[in-house]
Amino acid sequence: MTPEEREALLSGHALGTLSEPDARDAARLIRTDEAAAAEYAAYVEIADLIALSVPMRRADPGLRERVIAAARRNGLTWHSPARWRRHAPMAGMAAALAIVTMWAVGLQTSVSTLREETRTLAAIVESDARRLDAIDRSAASVIQAESLGVQLETALRDQQALIAAQGDAEAVRVPFQPTTAAHGATGEYLWSDVNQTAAVLLSGLPPLPVGATYHVVVEDALGRLNSAASFLPDISGIAQLILDTEAGGDPTYVYVIAASGSAAQGPILLQAQLRTAVDLFP
Repeated sequence: MTPEEREALLSGHALGTLSEPDARDAARLIRTDEAAAAEYAAYVEIADLIALSVPMRRADPGLRERVIAAARRNGLTWHSPARWRRHAPMAGMAAALAIVTMWAVGLQTSVSTLREETRTLAAIVESDARRLDAIDRSAASVIQAESLGVQLETALRDQQALIAAQGDAEAVRVPFQPTTAAHGATGEYLWSDVNQTAAVLLSGLPPLPVGATYHVVVEDALGRLNSAASFLPDISGIAQLILDTEAGGDPTYVYVIAASGSAAQGPILLQAQLRTAVDLFP
């Protein structure tokens, strides 16, 4: 075995790049030759020191082939019986160090490239997230504007219907009768047959606790109760609103109640009996 073959064999074994037969030859050389064992230990120490200075990363799949090719340059073969040299020249150590150093530099370059690509990808993701957030806010603003537009249109339509009903000279008006819970509240029920509009005009309603609301409930001839409107009066206790006539069917009684939640259940403040006044819904 030539000195070059010996150096390539020991350095390649330290790097773990040998084939199985070559690895057996290297192990036999290390067991039988103290100088070879010392040289191999030096190669291993160099490889370990360089590995510690490089961030952990899976090696390039082609790295093994490149190292083997470098170790076997000039067509050297390691399967040949020969006498072992007992003294390794420093040139062999330098060759192994050069191979391992190139490996470490390649790894460091790959890690730096990966870090740069990661930072670029993170910036792209953050930019996309901001853009999506802006789109979501814009969509929410559009939905909110549409909702406010619908509310405004409904309020305007109800106001026009209320004015038309109040201007009907033949509209039927039934006053509400207060209960002990009314605390001074008054009002009347208004039905305009021409406009097919039912409304209530209320005043003096007492303020409600937070979370409570007023409901107008109608009772039909079969005793069924349906909520025709829910509302809160203004700061003066006044409320004028159009009722949902479809919810009431053919009403006989109308009640104004105060409810602590969304359900129309609570004490009655005002009530009006309709059927004795006129058959409002033929």
